[in-house]
Amino acid sequence: MTAPGRDGASGPGLGATSVPDVTVVVPVRDTARWLPEALASLDAQRCRDRIEVVVVDDGSTDGSGEIAEAYARDRPSVRLVRQENAGLGAARNRGTDLASGRYLAFLDSDDLYAEGGLDALLAAAERHDADVVIGDMLGMPPRPSPAWRRELVVGERVIGSVAEAPDIVGNPSTCNKIFRRELVTAAGARFSEGTAFEDVLFTLPLLLRARRVVLTDRPCYRYRTRDDGSSIMDSRGRPERIMQHLAVVERLVGGLADQPPAVHRAVARWAGHMQLHYTRRAASALGDAELAAFAHRMSILLKEIAPEVLAEFVTGLGGGLRAVGAYRGDPELIKRPVSSASLRVLSGRVYLDVPELDRFGDLLMARPLSAVISRIGAAGEGALIRVEGHVNCPGLLAAAGEERPDLLLELGDAVLRRRIRVTRAKPGRFAWSCHFAGDDLPPGDSVLRLIVRDRFGAETALPLTVAEHATASVRLSVTTGRGTVLRRLGGAVRRRARVG
Repeated sequence: MTAPGRDGASGPGLGATSVPDVTVVVPVRDTARWLPEALASLDAQRCRDRIEVVVVDDGSTDGSGEIAEAYARDRPSVRLVRQENAGLGAARNRGTDLASGRYLAFLDSDDLYAEGGLDALLAAAERHDADVVIGDMLGMPPRPSPAWRRELVVGERVIGSVAEAPDIVGNPSTCNKIFRRELVTAAGARFSEGTAFEDVLFTLPLLLRARRVVLTDRPCYRYRTRDDGSSIMDSRGRPERIMQHLAVVERLVGGLADQPPAVHRAVARWAGHMQLHYTRRAASALGDAELAAFAHRMSILLKEIAPEVLAEFVTGLGGGLRAVGAYRGDPELIKRPVSSASLRVLSGRVYLDVPELDRFGDLLMARPLSAVISRIGAAGEGALIRVEGHVNCPGLLAAAGEERPDLLLELGDAVLRRRIRVTRAKPGRFAWSCHFAGDDLPPGDSVLRLIVRDRFGAETALPLTVAEHATASVRLSVTTGRGTVLRRLGGAVRRRARVG
């Protein structure tokens, strides 16, 4: 092995007369526990004699450097580079600069190539003359299947634009891919340095520029979730990570101006989806001044992302209100995503009735929205009947003592309707009660409903159930095929109201 030069590199590589098919860059920083297994997985690939390896020791202090040196000592195809600790992005850039292979690949030193994984990526690249090949990656231990995997399960295919497989944008990792090195050079692709999420601004611009991308369902890479909590993925909730992710996404979205609309939408969709997660983290992790700055920058970023794009990823009104807070640049709404607005009915769906409803659309849908009866009480023949229950809707804020003009208890196809009164309230849930005279109950079966009626007269019925622990001084029973039935006790006429 040649002696280290002034750049800290050692090892001759494959030599001037042999161009490797692929260069694998392995950044190393204090991973002695896992590095031998990572390198062994690389050596197990059938194409190993066509691989150049560039190991970048990024200032390790735990013996990783010695493991890397021993690995390089008897392998002419391995080049070892040592540098002062500069971070993962800088280490990958260093390795990329030294690469000579036709294709580039990246193996993190605590991860593994799957058996034959790199072989499959390289074979697909050569078979289709591809600029980028993307394979499947599996967690150790297994993790929930991400949305981008939907683009792989259909089997091997070639695409000419991410618009043909938009969910693949959600996988910016470099590790389950190989890249044509000429494309990397021509694009000037670099990893972000001094920050987390260094893959994003390397991988996604290359996917946008590639003329031919191969997707394969072949499991190629296995990434490790460390049990000591030391990985970047485990630190995403820290304030500095939240702001770093925002900065990366700002740069990414800022570069989309010249992209076709379908490509713009695919990338903006992923960026907005990710920023919804980071906005939720920001609400609890950032101080007031930091959150105000975050909210302002989000309001600028979201000018490039239509609300209906984000609505796809919002599952509740609370999350929708937080997204509205980000669009407005409102740190208070981000931190406390609740609203006391009345309800509005549009096409049978329930929304918050706010002036910006037309702009924010389904972000303001009141969901999940349900009502429960917890108690029904009556005292004697013809007595006043009191119905009690609660409404669940994350993000909806009510006030104890208020009579809701937008919520009516209905018996028997609008024969009886009464406004409900809020008795206790907390964000996202409030208890209510409603009274009506027992003598007013119509004869026969009557459906009991909770109706949303807005200021324009549009209305719809809410799902209404009876709590298992419900108490009643009237009989409360379940009849198969007929729903839950309220029967008055006593009286010559046995009247009953069914919950619909």
